[in-house]
Amino acid sequence: MNFSDLTFVDHPVIAGATQTVQVFPNGWQVSIVAGPARGGLRLAGTIGEDTFEVAVIDPRRGMLEDILPWQTPVQITTILRLVEML
Repeated sequence: MNFSDLTFVDHPVIAGATQTVQVFPNGWQVSIVAGPARGGLRLAGTIGEDTFEVAVIDPRRGMLEDILPWQTPVQITTILRLVEML
């Protein structure tokens, strides 16, 4: 799986933000969000700057320790491939 395979939609809660959630056959999920540069709730990823906030979710224990802030598309592709192999 590559970053370019993802489809982003408007975030259901945060105005002006975008989100995608990839669910893998192994039950793990990766949530990727980015928000506007100004105003509203500040996310650790910014639309237009190619940075994203990533959360990895274990099907048994929930979200891992913390989000991964300011991830680039290349870093996200690496994360997706690693989670897919778990």
